[in-house]
Amino acid sequence: MRVLAWNIRQGGGSRLGRIIEALARHAADILVLSEYRGGEAGACLCAALDALGYHYATTVVPPPGRSGVLIAARCAFRERRERGNKLSEPYRIVSAEFAAFQLVGIYMPNLLAKVPYWDALIAMLGKTAGQAGAVGDFNTCRPYLDEAGALDRTAHYMDRIADIGFCDLWRTHNPDLREYSWFSTRGNGFRIDHAFLSPGLAERAVGVRYSHEERLAGLSDHSPLILDLNL
Repeated sequence: MRVLAWNIRQGGGSRLGRIIEALARHAADILVLSEYRGGEAGACLCAALDALGYHYATTVVPPPGRSGVLIAARCAFRERRERGNKLSEPYRIVSAEFAAFQLVGIYMPNLLAKVPYWDALIAMLGKTAGQAGAVGDFNTCRPYLDEAGALDRTAHYMDRIADIGFCDLWRTHNPDLREYSWFSTRGNGFRIDHAFLSPGLAERAVGVRYSHEERLAGLSDHSPLILDLNL
C-alpha cells in the first residue's frame, strides 16, 4: 500500500491540473493533502480526485479561504472524530480508520500556534491501540539536522512523539542525511513534512522517500513524501 503526503500550496490554484497529473503518476492508494482549501477550490480538487479513483474522502472541510488537510483513498475507511476537540481550526487534523491501521492527516500552523495541535495529536496517538501513523506537514523540524541553522522553538515535540513510541520513518531510514521537503524563495530549506509511525506499522514500511521533481517544477513549494507499506 502506498501513502503519499503533499502540501499542494494554497489549494492548488491554477496548478491543479498538473498536481492531479503528478498524483496519477505516483499511483498512491491513500493521499494526505495539506493546504486543502474550502469553497470552490476544494470542490474542484475532490472532483478531480474522484475521477482518479479516490472515491472516499474525509468530510471535514475548511471554511472558504482557509487551509486544512484532506485524506482521500481508493479504499473505504471510517472517518474518526475526536471528542472534546477544542482546536480553533480542527480541520488541520483529520483521522481515518482503515482495515489495517489508523491514519492521522496533519497540517499544522506556523510558529507557536502549532503547540495546541501537537498536544492534541500526542494525546490522540497516546490513546491509540494497534497500528497507527500521523503523516503530513508538521511545520516542525530538528535544529541543525532538518534545517541549516534556524532554531525551531517546537522541535522538542519531535522527542515527545518519539517518547510515546512513534518513529520518524524517514529519519529512521536516513539517520545522517540532510534533505529538505520545503524550500523558500530565500534559499533556505527545511524538512518539515513527516511520517510518524507506531512500531508495528513501522515494521511494515518497505520504503520512504521525498519526490523533489514536483517542487523543482513549481507545482508546490513542498516535495511529496511517499511511503510504501506491506499491508
